[in-house]
Amino acid sequence: MHKQLQAEESFAPVDDVLRLYPLPSVTRPLRGLYLDHALHRLGSATRPFVYTNFILSADGRIYHRDPHSGRREVPPTLANARDWRLYQELAAQADVVLTTARHLRAVAAGRHIGLLGVDEAQHVDLAAWRAAHGLPRHPAVAVISRELDIPADALRAHYPGPLVVVTARAADARRAGALQAAGIRVLRAGRKNVEGAALRRALGEAGFRRIYSIAGARVLHTLLAGDSVDRLYLTQAQVLIGGERFGTLTTGPTLHPARGFRLHALYLDRGTPAGADQLFVCLARDAHAPAAD
Repeated sequence: MHKQLQAEESFAPVDDVLRLYPLPSVTRPLRGLYLDHALHRLGSATRPFVYTNFILSADGRIYHRDPHSGRREVPPTLANARDWRLYQELAAQADVVLTTARHLRAVAAGRHIGLLGVDEAQHVDLAAWRAAHGLPRHPAVAVISRELDIPADALRAHYPGPLVVVTARAADARRAGALQAAGIRVLRAGRKNVEGAALRRALGEAGFRRIYSIAGARVLHTLLAGDSVDRLYLTQAQVLIGGERFGTLTTGPTLHPARGFRLHALYLDRGTPAGADQLFVCLARDAHAPAAD
């Protein structure tokens, strides 16, 4: 049961978060927070439900570039186990997880944590949750790639679930054929580049109803440009990082018109990261009911 916040209560228990919206404010456990949003019930064949998730600093950084390698990295002052738990709860509700070839190569090289964590000991409950809701142990993974320079064995070595590659119609037919010959489904979504609306449509036609994007700022821009983001989950760590080589939520041309979202849910997580707090923010463009208590 969730405990309604009394006026004299100043702080939530350390393992809980404080829901600030929708009202009334209540404290509730972190575990299960995003499962209660019941995303697994949303989406249809004609309009799959698309959602994404980012962690960012109070000054808007989602990554910085290593000054030596030039690689993008989540600042260590942002990354934390509580955010990672919610990341996994979002993944657990997906039919397909959308990522990029660059991300996959980073996982293969050991520079990035694995795609999904249902096989991790601390998230074993999520595998049970999927089974209880009639979902396969692992969601499918859809990899966006224009060049199709992805060895099939690299795909299979780093993910045990179903694999799909999404590319443009102009992509190399021989490389697409090689992936298909290896048993990997190849979808076309856009003429020269993958396009947001075409991507949603192609994945819907392939049977996916809930699409969770864990790709970066450029893919978010692609999805927004195609009016193909229904919900945006943000973990905002209340730290200021600064720096000159950094990334923000979107990368791409100015969106005309700007894409507007409404607040769907807001939670306060005290004491994380160390010496600060963080907010769990859910923004929606859909007309679904407020988040569950």
